[in-house]
Amino acid sequence: MLMSVALILLIVSCNKEKSATINTAPAGKQSVLVYMNDDPVPHLLKVLVDIRYVEVKVDTGSVHHDDDYYNDDHDGDNDHEDHDRFGQWDTLSVTSRIYDLLKLKNGVDTLIASSYANIGKITKARITLGTNNTVWIDSTHSYRLPFCDNRPYIYVKVRSNTIDTLPTGQVRIRIDFDVAKSVEFDSGGYCFEPELKCYSDNTSGKIEGMVKPREAHAMIKVYNSTDTAYAIPEEDGEFKIRGLQPASYSVLFKATAPYRDTTVNNVQVLAGQKTTIPVITLHQ
Repeated sequence: MLMSVALILLIVSCNKEKSATINTAPAGKQSVLVYMNDDPVPHLLKVLVDIRYVEVKVDTGSVHHDDDYYNDDHDGDNDHEDHDRFGQWDTLSVTSRIYDLLKLKNGVDTLIASSYANIGKITKARITLGTNNTVWIDSTHSYRLPFCDNRPYIYVKVRSNTIDTLPTGQVRIRIDFDVAKSVEFDSGGYCFEPELKCYSDNTSGKIEGMVKPREAHAMIKVYNSTDTAYAIPEEDGEFKIRGLQPASYSVLFKATAPYRDTTVNNVQVLAGQKTTIPVITLHQ
């Protein structure tokens, strides 16, 4: 398969940006950076996923379509073929390995693929998982994590407003892996129903802050009528949630007894900006 777009795929949560270098992609090519971060899930120690392949679907046609054109291309519509009228799949170079999704938060990032793909509009990404997927509820108890629908593919649609163009000339796509919604418990076991979304730092906002004391083991839930996201604070209580659509949110600090929950309402999130909540101290 012809390859002509440099693409680097990384897993990242609440990414700490590294120093940028000038893009030196050959003429007629574009360099693309794809990042992934997670929404954590409470009451689980580890969620291990076995990443085998990474692909992108690229529309290489001469006609420039808007995003609505690709809405007819559902996950089951010819995505098992190399190409259809919506684009063609390019397989990227990837080192297969197992990643703990719950470690991908608050600045941790991991490079998982680096390769070239055809130049054009990237409309979708697909990650293929192997069979060595497990969930750990504590340090000694683990369960297999099969796919709920027996399909080892993770799809995410890439829309124009989820793409950032960096000063270096590279194109950046961020993917949010919602682990809280992706791991399901049923009939005494777990299964995997991956839920992902793309977002742009320029068109979305973020909330960060700190919660104390450490003994409260707080879980943070950010929500409104259309969106929900979660965060698990670091040891020092710091937390950050990215990829939020501009809107007003409530932030629930869910505490462990004997500490009491606290909710902060009317937290405004603006596109391309960071909203900082004053330090929250939970009381008994």
